[in-house]
Amino acid sequence: MKLLKYCPLLFATAVVSIILSCLTFALKDELYGDYAEGYDSAKMPFFSVMMKGMADGVFPWDGVADIRAIDEKFLAGRQSEETTETPTQETVTAKETEEPQPVQETEPEETDISGNDVSGNSDISGNDISGNSEEEEGYEFCEVTDDYFEDAVFIGDSRTVGLSEYVEALDTKATFYSKVSLTIYTVLDKPFLKMEGKKGKITVDEALSENQFGKVYIMLGLNEMGTGNINTFITKYSEVIARIRELQPDAIIYIQGIMHVTADKSDNDKLFNNPNINERNEALSQLANDEDIFYIDMNESVDDEDGNLITEISFDGVHLKASAYERWHQYLLQHAIVKE
Repeated sequence: MKLLKYCPLLFATAVVSIILSCLTFALKDELYGDYAEGYDSAKMPFFSVMMKGMADGVFPWDGVADIRAIDEKFLAGRQSEETTETPTQETVTAKETEEPQPVQETEPEETDISGNDVSGNSDISGNDISGNSEEEEGYEFCEVTDDYFEDAVFIGDSRTVGLSEYVEALDTKATFYSKVSLTIYTVLDKPFLKMEGKKGKITVDEALSENQFGKVYIMLGLNEMGTGNINTFITKYSEVIARIRELQPDAIIYIQGIMHVTADKSDNDKLFNNPNINERNEALSQLANDEDIFYIDMNESVDDEDGNLITEISFDGVHLKASAYERWHQYLLQHAIVKE
């Protein structure tokens, strides 16, 4: 009690630190798992993990969405389908080699993004994310063969993992930097890629620094719908696109819209529903400049007439069945940009 009497400020600071540390510990596995990786107790207090998350708009009061169960269903569904189907699973350079971890799909919401310059060559924060400064003629999507993907890299979460596992034509042609539970907040900095000739795992940022591609496909966004808001999500997405452009100056970048969920899932989930997905997809589409950054919406290939993921082609309301990934594949073949 002497400390409280003579050093009230120090006492209060200690109490607050303890409370924050306890709160961080309670949320570290679900809400702040990505931020806890690499934590060094010798350099920073434990609650700094939560502070890093809050800097990205991931707040404790946002709650923990039930995305862990969603990805556990994906892993279980994948194993179940493998007993009835035998998809090819050849290893592509830099494909994820560690055992997938439960998805921590928690990180965005909604916010007014009007007033931000998202047209032309500017990103949401006003930075140039285009590789070109001069105006170019508009491009139209055309149909290509699988050879088109020989210099392509696909970046994404569990849905993209499924694309690599169940579409042999893509798996044998393209490179995949995908991982269950990957989010836009950690996509560049999370070490999970195993490269030939390198010890340990490297980040997507490092991999893109060492390898040049002609096309970069990115689909992220569902995991991030549990916390944060549209502003934090789009701002971070824009920063990621800008960094990819910096590392891949000559690549065509394809921003893929977030895949919808089934009607039953959408109608019974306050966060992971199609109105929220559509809101984010609309914002994502504004990041394209139709010159070297293009927005494509593969939902056209998997939606029913009401704009929901077709129930019969999903085993959990969120992920596609193995046989349904061919729909996505065909959409990509029919929506390509070819520059002469």
